[in-house]
Amino acid sequence: MADALKLAELVPPETLDRLQREFRTLVGVPIVFTDADGQALTEVEEPLRYCGSLVYCRNAQTLCLRREKWDVAEEKLEAEMRKGHERGEPLAHQCAGGFKDMAVPIIVAGQAVGLAVFARTLVEPPDTNRFRDLARRHGMPAEVGEEVARQALVMPEERVAAVAGFLQTVANLVASAAYDSLRARQVLELEDLRDSLVHMIVHDLRTPLTSIMGSLQVIQEAEYDASLVEELVPIAVASAESMLEMINTLLDINKMENGELELDLRAVRFEEIAAKALDQVKGLALEHGHDLVNEVPPDGLTVQADEDLLRRVVVNLLGNAIKFTPDGGRITLSAKVDTQGLTFSVVDNGPGIPPEDQARIFDKFGQAAAHRDRRKYSTGLGLAFCKMVVEAHGGRIWVESEVGKGSAFHVFIPVRPPGNR
Repeated sequence: MADALKLAELVPPETLDRLQREFRTLVGVPIVFTDADGQALTEVEEPLRYCGSLVYCRNAQTLCLRREKWDVAEEKLEAEMRKGHERGEPLAHQCAGGFKDMAVPIIVAGQAVGLAVFARTLVEPPDTNRFRDLARRHGMPAEVGEEVARQALVMPEERVAAVAGFLQTVANLVASAAYDSLRARQVLELEDLRDSLVHMIVHDLRTPLTSIMGSLQVIQEAEYDASLVEELVPIAVASAESMLEMINTLLDINKMENGELELDLRAVRFEEIAAKALDQVKGLALEHGHDLVNEVPPDGLTVQADEDLLRRVVVNLLGNAIKFTPDGGRITLSAKVDTQGLTFSVVDNGPGIPPEDQARIFDKFGQAAAHRDRRKYSTGLGLAFCKMVVEAHGGRIWVESEVGKGSAFHVFIPVRPPGNR
């Protein structure tokens, strides 16, 4: 779910204050800007003029069904009002006291981030005795009713409609300013994430390149000693293969984002893919002293898939588990198949992933952000690549994790993936 936007973070308070003053000067009616929950963001000069279902004032009394009950409005009605705001619908409501309420939601990127509320109005002069009686009926001093009657705004229906139209215009202006602010913030964040992404890619490519250069320099300095060539060339080759894998991942991500990657779909045996993937990461697991467990059944796991891409998904998930699990851990690869398709899992007993990070780890910019914040959960863009490959097969990938107890990455591939698009 996207983060909730806040009007106070998008539009400076002084801008809202200025609009509030201009509206009062031009129209002669006080208004208040609130956040999406009704908390007042601008000064509430005369709190008794506002419906407490719409404007919550700190240290001030409104005609409030949450504080001293003045309206006979119910929580159910207030809930319906809020739902209407979320849909972008203006509120036009008349309470038991005869007051007309008007609030216009301020919509930014599909979210109601605030309200523009104008003071309650009556279309006829108030009956002071009636308001005194209403106050007493709801447990308040009669003098409160007198004060409400005294402060009541009275205007004909046509003027109420005109004010409501102007309020809508003002709300649209605020929404436009908020959207411009949001876009500017997103551009800055995107530039920051792109910088982090480039840094992450360069950092990940530097490690195998350093290994290659180091091995070749040692061989050269030793004047191509046969024993060193035999020992170091395989290390250089493995590092070059690692670099090639990273580069291919970057290129394939770009192809998948542009819809240009074609799947080579054929019937493949997952136990064979699993065996190849486990063999590919076996050396890395040994370096870290991990117990690498294969719980994939020996036969019967056939699925329509691109064999090379699916193998790389398994390798990426195993590689992440190996690298981010403390030495001496346990990593398990398991799989099962049913009438719907193949499900395989990579489970580790590593540090786990906090809930707030689980939603974004499959996004390439999410990985960049995690890298920037010094919290990496994947080698490079591995998880972004995995998600794109799995979804290209019509499947899905998800994680179950608890901090301190490890992680389980699950992949589902349907029996009949969609055709190439």
